[in-house]
Amino acid sequence: MRQLEKLRDVAGPGVVSDDRAALGVYFKDPPPRIDLSLAVPRDSLELSDVAAAAYDNNIPIFTHRRGFLPSEVAGSGGVLIDLKGIDDIVRIDQANLLAFIEYGVTFERLKKELDGLGLRLLMPAAATSSSIVRSYIDRDVILANGATRPYQYTTFHAILADGRLWMSGTDQYTPDGHSEFREDLGPMYSNLFHASEDIFGMPYAMKAWIYRRWEERRVSSYGFGDVESALRAARLACRHDQVFECVAADSTYLSVLLSGSPDEADAMAKELSPWNVVFGFDNHSKLVDIWDRQTSEMVADSGGKKAPEELSRRMQEKFEWPWYISERDYYRGDTTTIDYYALVGKVAGMFSDTAEAAEKYDIGQLIIPMYYGAAFYCETDLYHEKDDPNVHRDWVDIYKKLLDQGAHLNRPRDEIAEIVYGRMNDENIRMIKNLKKVLDPKGLLNPGQLMEGV
Repeated sequence: MRQLEKLRDVAGPGVVSDDRAALGVYFKDPPPRIDLSLAVPRDSLELSDVAAAAYDNNIPIFTHRRGFLPSEVAGSGGVLIDLKGIDDIVRIDQANLLAFIEYGVTFERLKKELDGLGLRLLMPAAATSSSIVRSYIDRDVILANGATRPYQYTTFHAILADGRLWMSGTDQYTPDGHSEFREDLGPMYSNLFHASEDIFGMPYAMKAWIYRRWEERRVSSYGFGDVESALRAARLACRHDQVFECVAADSTYLSVLLSGSPDEADAMAKELSPWNVVFGFDNHSKLVDIWDRQTSEMVADSGGKKAPEELSRRMQEKFEWPWYISERDYYRGDTTTIDYYALVGKVAGMFSDTAEAAEKYDIGQLIIPMYYGAAFYCETDLYHEKDDPNVHRDWVDIYKKLLDQGAHLNRPRDEIAEIVYGRMNDENIRMIKNLKKVLDPKGLLNPGQLMEGV
């Protein structure tokens, strides 16, 4: 392959290959012919060299972000870059509660490092990647989003399509300097990288916020008869700024999340209330006692009752780890998620309509308050057989109905992305296209991955 030799000339030993077996794992059904090279750089310099060589030789560049790649990438004649090999924990700044990490650092690995220091990082609730950089740059919902900042990192570093290094915020002036926590200086287009499918550049490192562990850690759970009551309690607790984590979920979602077999999940679901709210507290012991008591009073006013202690015990452990969507596949064979954001007054109606449209599936539903209950992240999981031929069509139809009702999407995919961008203001589209042309004038980096025609 022409691209292989050109890239090998600049890459370090073992960085670039055309091994069919290695490439095959990136595709759900590996095609019989693969015209694609694979690059797994080990640091930012190797990443820059590969990108620059590909750009100079007009070789399309694709990045692996999560899951499987579209089949057409296999015959593109391009290079697939997987950043998992760039995996240093550069520095843990305990004084300023920041962790400077690279792309290949996983939630599990950084957790192990932080546990020994009495620190923690915040975990995603619908994870599709174990990479912290990937998850945070894609704005994955965080379990503690009800009481923390919406973004879990400050500055980040990226390699642009042509191999140039780009840094966000004040890192552009003083990399690793005293002001590294500031994201509000420098060109203000760094937010466009969020959930951008790497069309502007390839983020390979970031400074992620970390948190101290306090004296008292406690989890309390409550059961409710309906979603409206659960919503009210969750919103009140977050508005009063008394909880660290707050999630509301129906019995099916929680039983699938916390079990290991279909029989165990079904048995647990029968023991839980139709809806449940779980609060996590983390602070000084006296404060936790006060917050727990006041939250229980809000729950009682909303019609809730204490849930089994076993639920709190399991959830306290579960809050410590990422919630990978793929780990729920055991229940029916596969899991397809429908996720969006909505104001509190619309959530119950949207859940009801979604459940009606998905009546042929087993479903689980989750709610996480955002930024003190100002809005809510909503998720419906469709549990179905693997390779169900109808689920994608139903997924699209449900999303269309939700969009018509005012749902806001974080990272639209496939046909839904086309619908969302079709409804956007023309000026927003023009801005995205112009920035793409500035940073990638040849259009070689992840062509067509986010918006057709960009």
